[in-house]
Amino acid sequence: MAVAVPIEIRAAAQLLLRQRAASAKRTSPDHFQEWMADAMPEFEWTAPHFVEMQDALDRVTAGELRRVFFQVAIRHGKTIHNTQGYGAYRLERDPSVRLLVCSYNQRQADKLSRDIRTLYRDRGGEISKYRDTASEWETVNGGGVRAVGIGTGVASVNADLILIDDPIGSRVEAESLALRGQVWDAITNDLLARCEPHTAVLFTMSRWHVDDPAGRLIDQQRDRWHIIDLPGRAEPDDPLGRDEHEPLWDDLRDSEWLDEKLVELGSYGFASLIQGRPRPREGGMFKWAWWQLIDDVPHGRKVRYWDLAGTAIKHRGHDPDYTAGALLCRMADQRTAIVDVTRFRDSVAKRDAKLEEIARDDLKTYGNVTWWIETEAGINGVVRTETLVRRLQNVGMVVRTEHPTGSKVFRAEPMESAAEVGNVVLCPGDWRDPFRTEAADFPNGNHDDQVDAAAGALAKLNVSTNAMSVGTLSI
Repeated sequence: MAVAVPIEIRAAAQLLLRQRAASAKRTSPDHFQEWMADAMPEFEWTAPHFVEMQDALDRVTAGELRRVFFQVAIRHGKTIHNTQGYGAYRLERDPSVRLLVCSYNQRQADKLSRDIRTLYRDRGGEISKYRDTASEWETVNGGGVRAVGIGTGVASVNADLILIDDPIGSRVEAESLALRGQVWDAITNDLLARCEPHTAVLFTMSRWHVDDPAGRLIDQQRDRWHIIDLPGRAEPDDPLGRDEHEPLWDDLRDSEWLDEKLVELGSYGFASLIQGRPRPREGGMFKWAWWQLIDDVPHGRKVRYWDLAGTAIKHRGHDPDYTAGALLCRMADQRTAIVDVTRFRDSVAKRDAKLEEIARDDLKTYGNVTWWIETEAGINGVVRTETLVRRLQNVGMVVRTEHPTGSKVFRAEPMESAAEVGNVVLCPGDWRDPFRTEAADFPNGNHDDQVDAAAGALAKLNVSTNAMSVGTLSI
């Protein structure tokens, strides 16, 4: 029969343990790399990709970063490093820290919780005997871990640190639009929505699909996250300074290992799981391989064409059209370069203010550029377009408008034929993959604004200077 412990004795014991924990916090290494070297000496934690992640995690510990997304090739140690290791490290530094660990199902979340607990306990951390299960355990100082599978309710759960580790667990799940939406809703409406002002979130995920939660995060919330993007094989402008095609972890995942994975996964799986560059299963007008990439912005006549929309995201599940503007350049060899594609969603007032800002940037960056704008439908749309044109002309932009005719597919056909034979090239920029993704889905994807804008700009480059006066709105 258990003997009740007087509350005074329990309070005194907890005070002593808190004092010990405070002492442990003072002597624990200040840098995560040092701690990992001591906690798991059987592994080498100085590989460049670990150092890159450790720098970010040290900034999280210091309170400098609150949102970090890790897009790293599979089988490169990111779970044991970012979730198991960092979770135990934070608890050792401060046993009152509350962690929420989330993965693709409850079983996997429980495993991660047990891994953190084992490491914390092996390091001398003390676990409360009153709450010690895989799904929820506490330190004697009130901190600990709550583990949840994706979609599990987290109402009333408070956390200082949220560790999201692979919220999608299989290709089957990733290929389901409904399941991708459910996972995204769970992340945004269950996990992120319940963050305290100080709560830090670490999101570690293997890529599966262009529209997976990582893709949506990059597409919709890029400015709010510190993103660490480390493909298995280096690409141009590698963040670690690697030569192109150089492996990320040459000691354990060398070129031979990468070659094997390319054979085993196929190009579709390799692009997503190893490179973090998921591609659509191409069934539309444009193929991913058609787009030639160049390293610089060429000289030549430039046109930016705008496909306007004027609706902000209002609620969960609302997916309005984008305002998209594609800037194209006719090169000296008569190929066409897509220099930039900008897209955003906002109200009409905020949209027009953003367009004025972009116009100033275009004039400063490119100088000689002409803008074309699709006239909005209806009497009110014409009035709004006239007002916008005046505003843009006042900052010095040459602006012309037109009423587009024919279907979007018909208007995109000239760009399709040019891209297929290699006569359309893409300049550097973060916009390239979102553009290629939309083009691969066109015309059956959820959105077509970028393709429509690029097709419009190409059409204007294809006509003579004299013909460009046709359809001009005079104000």
